[in-house]
Amino acid sequence: MDDLLRKEADRPKYEAGIVEYEQKYQDVLSAFPADLNQEILIMFMQGIKDNNDFDIKSLSLGEKEEFYTLGTNGATTTLNGGDATAEAEATTEAPTTEAVAEGEATAEGELSADTDASSGDSLVCYRASFPLTYGGSYNSLKDVVAYIDTYSDRMTVDSLSISRTDDDEYTGDMSVFCYSVEGESRPERSIDLNQVEIGVDNIFGGNVGNGGSSSASLNKYDDKDGAALETTYDFYTMVNAASSDVSAKVVGQNGSGKDATVISNSDNTISTIKYEIYETDGKNYCKYTLDDQKSYEAEITSAEDVKILIQSSEKKNDEDQVKVKVTIDNKTALPVYVKVSGDDAVSPRVSVAKNGLVKVYQ
Repeated sequence: MDDLLRKEADRPKYEAGIVEYEQKYQDVLSAFPADLNQEILIMFMQGIKDNNDFDIKSLSLGEKEEFYTLGTNGATTTLNGGDATAEAEATTEAPTTEAVAEGEATAEGELSADTDASSGDSLVCYRASFPLTYGGSYNSLKDVVAYIDTYSDRMTVDSLSISRTDDDEYTGDMSVFCYSVEGESRPERSIDLNQVEIGVDNIFGGNVGNGGSSSASLNKYDDKDGAALETTYDFYTMVNAASSDVSAKVVGQNGSGKDATVISNSDNTISTIKYEIYETDGKNYCKYTLDDQKSYEAEITSAEDVKILIQSSEKKNDEDQVKVKVTIDNKTALPVYVKVSGDDAVSPRVSVAKNGLVKVYQ
């Protein structure tokens, strides 16, 4: 009886713990898409083709395979072809792995059962590989790796080989894995391929150094590597040390009387910032989101282009961990120009991934 009374007295603590770890579980789950199909991979490869001087010489789309099952209510979980812990460490980023491990250690599998099994829905983890042979410049290779790292779907580079040719071209092989967590409670996404030119010649063709990149014609601000964007921008992101006098990450719209457009945080962490440029009812809008928590939508008044300034700063010391992963997703015909200024040359704070008609000066 005394034991039950003590547990009853601690009920608020237990309930708060349930809420906390349920949220951690959902945060991990949200990092994985709910489906994995060739349409998704086509969109992924289209992003590489549109935004990088990168030639994909050959590509194989592997069949998806089940490798893990969630919601087993504490039962032994098997992993095809190896140890579950080792595979998780090999295919997930450290923050995700820590969150999963912490949830399992605390809830001992009950968190998955409460969230998914209660509705009779087992969540199944899938993966698929697509090895490719590539060619392009060294900078374009770095951009593609950054694109994979910051892509909205969970993807990893399993292996990468690189060699340099006599004409300063880099070629090699890359093996990329993509992942999904699927179940009845996670409906498949609706994918619009109307703007994608489907066909091997259109998607994967092109010469090395050209690659059919649409950004090649975006030269309006090429003078002094986009320096004009530092004074004529429409939207901005500021990145500073958490110990500075201003917030570590600040996103907003340029202009007087725009205080209400500003979103920010001062966490000494890596944050994600998404710029979504799209058209609705004949008008263009820009929606920017910080860490999937705060967002603001603004109408774009320019009929010519959209200009974004990312003003960064040098790292202060080893304890300064502030970084941002920026994604620019442009679904309009307006060109988007992005200038990254003041970033740390040794340990950059800013990485940028782009989709659509976007050019980055960095």
